[in-house]
Amino acid sequence: MPGFFAATTSVLMGATGNNAVPLAVLVGSGVASLSLLVAVNVWFVSELAILLWAVILKIALFKLNGFETNHDNKGSMMKMVQVNDTLVNLKVQGAGEPVLFLHGVPDTSDVWQQAMNALSGQYLCLAPDLPGFGETKAARNFNYSLENLAKFVDDLLLTQGISTGVNLVIHDVGGIVGLAWALKYSEKVKSITIMDTVFFSDYKWHAMAKTWRKPIVGELTMLLMRFKQFNAAMKAGAPSLSTAQIKANYKHLSFRNRLMILRLYRALDPSVFKGWEENLSRLTKKVPTQVIWGNKDTFLPVSLASRFATSKVHIIEPSGHWPMLEHPEKVHELIIEHIG
Repeated sequence: MPGFFAATTSVLMGATGNNAVPLAVLVGSGVASLSLLVAVNVWFVSELAILLWAVILKIALFKLNGFETNHDNKGSMMKMVQVNDTLVNLKVQGAGEPVLFLHGVPDTSDVWQQAMNALSGQYLCLAPDLPGFGETKAARNFNYSLENLAKFVDDLLLTQGISTGVNLVIHDVGGIVGLAWALKYSEKVKSITIMDTVFFSDYKWHAMAKTWRKPIVGELTMLLMRFKQFNAAMKAGAPSLSTAQIKANYKHLSFRNRLMILRLYRALDPSVFKGWEENLSRLTKKVPTQVIWGNKDTFLPVSLASRFATSKVHIIEPSGHWPMLEHPEKVHELIIEHIG
C-alpha cells in the first residue's frame, strides 16, 4: 500500500507530464486497493477469531473432560483430568462396560497395567493415580476423609461420562477408597472385586503404617528411606515381586508424595470405619462381591478375607500382598469370570 499512497499524493500535489495518470483513474485504483485491503483484513480477523474460538473450546473441554497427554508404551491412553482442585493422572484402555481399578500404597495406576491389558479387549478399563500418588497433583491439604474420597471417585467417573454399571476392582488403600464410594453410591456399582484391604474399626495397622502415623518419626522415616530399605519392605510383603516392579514404584516416591502418604494414613485411623462397616453386608447382598487374597500377606493377614460379608473368597497360594502381580493370570481369570 505505500505505492498507492505515494501516487495519490503526487497527483493531488499537481504532478503533470506525458506519463501523468488521470486523477479519476488513480482514485478508482485506490478504491479498489482499499477494498482489497479491507477484504484481506476481514479474512485475517475472521481466521484469528476462529483460532481463538478453537483455543477457548480446547480449554473448555479440558475443564470439563480433561485432555489426552500421550499414550504410554504399555497400551494405555494417559489423560490429565481436572477433578475439582485435583489434576488426576488417569489411564484409559479399551471400550465397553467400565471397570475401575484403584491402587494402594505405595503403588500407582501402573500396578494395574497387566490387568488392563487382559481386560481391555472386552471392557473400558480406567485406573487413576489416587490423590498424593504418581503423577496426580493434589493440594497439600487434600481432605482424606471417607466422605471426600467417595466424592472424589464419583466426580472422577462423571468427568468420563460414567454414572452407572461400574465394575470395581480394588486393592490395599484403594480398597478403602473404593468401598467408601460403593457404600455411598451403591446404585452405580455392578460388581466388586476386593484384594488385600481393610475396612474394619477393630483393625490395628501393620508396623510400617504405625510408624508413618507418628508425627516427626513418620517424616524422618520417609526422609531417610532409600531404595535399599524400600526394596526390603516390598520383598517382605511379596517375595516374588521383581526388582523392576519395585523400582517402578520407588521412582514415584517424591518427598511430596511421601508426605501425602503420611497424611493419608493419619487420616485413616481405623475408628473412621465406624458407621460405614456396618453397611458392608447390605452392599454385598445387593452387589455381587468377591474377595481375592494372598495367603502370605504380611501387611494384611489372610484372616481378614472372610470379613467382607461374601462367601466368594479366593485365597491365592503362594502369594503375598500383591496377588495381581504375583499371579496375574489367575487373578485376571477370576475378575473376568466375576464380571461376566
